[in-house]
Amino acid sequence: MKKYIPYVLILAGIVIIAIALFQKITTDYYHDKIMEEYNAYIDDLNNSETVSSEDVDNVMYDKDEKIEKPVEQQEVDEKKSEILDQDTNKENVVNKAINVFDNQEISGIIDIPKINVSSAILEGTDDKALKYAVGHYPETAQPGEKGNCVLLGHRNYVYGHFFRRLNELEVGDEVIIKKDTNTFTYVVTESFVVSPEEVWVLDETENAEITMITCTPLGIYTDRLIVKGLLLSDGTED
Repeated sequence: MKKYIPYVLILAGIVIIAIALFQKITTDYYHDKIMEEYNAYIDDLNNSETVSSEDVDNVMYDKDEKIEKPVEQQEVDEKKSEILDQDTNKENVVNKAINVFDNQEISGIIDIPKINVSSAILEGTDDKALKYAVGHYPETAQPGEKGNCVLLGHRNYVYGHFFRRLNELEVGDEVIIKKDTNTFTYVVTESFVVSPEEVWVLDETENAEITMITCTPLGIYTDRLIVKGLLLSDGTED
């Protein structure tokens, strides 16, 4: 019986590695999918023209000749249909992206150039959200808003490792969040460690700030690493 023990241990090791590899592949797949679809949604917003009801009415007249010259009703109907299709397409893009994560709302995309992070942000901090993305803590400020925008992320080596190198951020480093057509830039102001019980880091703030939270130290995860930043620029359309 003892002679089989090494083979059992080897087999168990192979199974563990296979499971970890499967987790990583599926995590990367779904994360890439959500990023692709959300970026397509942003492109839609950037490229589409907002057409008001007045604009629709204006297509019924030839303004170049400065006379009221009705065009074919079919042309008007086609124009209205095109406008509705644009709105429907944008809604479909968002819905597809949301469905990837079991109907969890997407808050935007976070880019941290120094540590090579580009991740979707999902509303909520449950296991489903943090497995595939960075989570936005409920009822805290949205990106770009006045107040404390709290984001959580994992550091493990299997999945959801978007905040693995968060400890490398220093004062002055930039954190960029894209939400719809807006881009918000935060500048890191401090980094420190607290115990899990110190929930004051979630408290509201007077200024527009960001608080990024992850577990530390690596492999033990008994405490929480906190990296805070201050909004540098207002959100503006790209």
